[in-house]
Amino acid sequence: METTLNIHVRILEKISLAARSRGISRSEMIILLIKKAMDDIPDPARIGRMVRYQKRNMPTEWRTFHVRLRMDDYEFFLDLRKLLKMSVSLILAYAVKKFLDKLVTANTTDNYQYRNYVVIKEYIDSIVSWRFIWGYPPKIGRIIR
Repeated sequence: METTLNIHVRILEKISLAARSRGISRSEMIILLIKKAMDDIPDPARIGRMVRYQKRNMPTEWRTFHVRLRMDDYEFFLDLRKLLKMSVSLILAYAVKKFLDKLVTANTTDNYQYRNYVVIKEYIDSIVSWRFIWGYPPKIGRIIR
């Protein structure tokens, strides 16, 4: 899948430098950064809160960046947007500020901590419940029964 992000030029420059230093594409760096934000969610945002976007700036300060995503990554980003009540572009800006320096100096080659995506519909006393699982649990058979 392909989607677009609205990225401030300074943030895109930082992403470009970091990607080059790690020997990966900018798209891969963006995916890695946004996935790092998942580990930083204290609690989901309150229900009824509006999605927050980046602060407005001069149009010349922004770039539209096309990112090619796997289907499960795309769904992961949509879930993260809903949980954080932030646009994916704002999540990326946050992740750059919080994680970029650590990612550049980290000695890891695992660019995709969360692979696969499982959605399970359950009924609890006739109430519909949905479970979203980012990753593939080792005992998935017990979960989906």
